[in-house]
Amino acid sequence: MDCSKVVDLLLQNLQLIAMLPVDETGHPAIYQILSPESELFPRIAVFESARAYTAFADDAPIEERSEFRLDIYARINVLFEMSTLLLTALTVEGFTRYATIQDDYLPEQGIYVKSVVFEYHEQLDPELEPLSAAKEEPTCNP
Repeated sequence: MDCSKVVDLLLQNLQLIAMLPVDETGHPAIYQILSPESELFPRIAVFESARAYTAFADDAPIEERSEFRLDIYARINVLFEMSTLLLTALTVEGFTRYATIQDDYLPEQGIYVKSVVFEYHEQLDPELEPLSAAKEEPTCNP
């Protein structure tokens, strides 16, 4: 999973898209890292903040954990509604909310800001079961 796939997933959520303006090219205000229009609000910026292999089989990675930070910028306080829509859109795709940073207001710019961090575990080899999904069988000692 990478940032461009996260952006594509968010662009499929019609409720989220309905809350966002479009830029001059007609693209809803969800961007990977930078927005081409700094005065387009509300908008979402997607950043990849971590990536690591989390499970191995014979020294080969079979599971990868990716972490994404999504920043919401708005001129009016729609942070709760937007973060709720992000949570809904991404959890149905297998993401887990990892952290939420408190809402912030930047008075010198007049901008509300919220950061939400999601993680995604991707199985790299569909033939192998990742260790994080393995269930330990209970043992009975007679």
